[in-house]
Amino acid sequence: MWLLLQAGPGAVWAHLRSLGWWAPAILLPYAAVGWADARGWRCTLARPDRRKIRLASLYAIRLAGEAVNSVTPTAAVGGEPVKAWLLRAHGIPGPEALASVIIAKTALIASQSMFTALGVAAVLVWVGYPGLAAIWLAILVVAAAVFTAVLVWVQGRNPARAVWRGLGRLFPRAAFVARLEHGARDIDRRLAEFYRIERGAFLRAAAWHMLGWLLGVGEVALMASLIGHPIAWLEALAIEALAQPIRATAIVVPGALGTQEVGGVWLCTFLGMPTAAATTLWLLKRARETIFDGIGLLYLAGASAPRGAPRLP
Repeated sequence: MWLLLQAGPGAVWAHLRSLGWWAPAILLPYAAVGWADARGWRCTLARPDRRKIRLASLYAIRLAGEAVNSVTPTAAVGGEPVKAWLLRAHGIPGPEALASVIIAKTALIASQSMFTALGVAAVLVWVGYPGLAAIWLAILVVAAAVFTAVLVWVQGRNPARAVWRGLGRLFPRAAFVARLEHGARDIDRRLAEFYRIERGAFLRAAAWHMLGWLLGVGEVALMASLIGHPIAWLEALAIEALAQPIRATAIVVPGALGTQEVGGVWLCTFLGMPTAAATTLWLLKRARETIFDGIGLLYLAGASAPRGAPRLP
């Protein structure tokens, strides 16, 4: 509401009216983003498990998990166990499912770090410092590679069993902790096996996720064009890439509600976009997110229905 008052409701409404019959088109880029991310996640499944689940089902499960991440204050990780749980309905064992979620999240973080580095370079080029942009791009790419290597190294040091031992100290007499031992061993075994034998699959997963981030740049450019304020691709890259750390600063706020819009509008106006157009852009991104989160939650509700109850496809 504060953003709307600052931008002027009339000006925002004028931009929204510019969409006309093209309004549904704003959903297409994110649909493609979800497809790329589902393909990336599929790369992290064990080869026999990939044949057990269709890409469409993996896509729907991803929507459900991301919806939980979005609407709960769980630092964008609360939906990851949900994804693993939903995979079990397709015959994928729990430890393998959870290991794939962990690996896919690592590949996503690796690609996001590289994408953010591109965004920082894009801003520096935009403000007229191409030489400095090249230097910072090199520094940030190296930092992202080192950070990814550390994440992979940690996953090769039996992290699931370390968590299990920690739970055992907190709840020494809990029966459920004892039952987790075999699962923790299987998760660690799968993680070690993947990074030892299937490193190429990790790179493919990261590449698919990077494609997803780049498709997000297309979403920004498309939305800006449809509301009557077309922007350059370099500007769209800077907006989409730097929106990620802005969103991450509010990890305990469900969906980064408010913080995402305020930070996004500030970034857009810094790059020269009028306040009304910037506000409209971020309201459209929020509307798109709400629609896809709703679809994901509907799928989750159907998948969670008791046996014999009507289920969503």
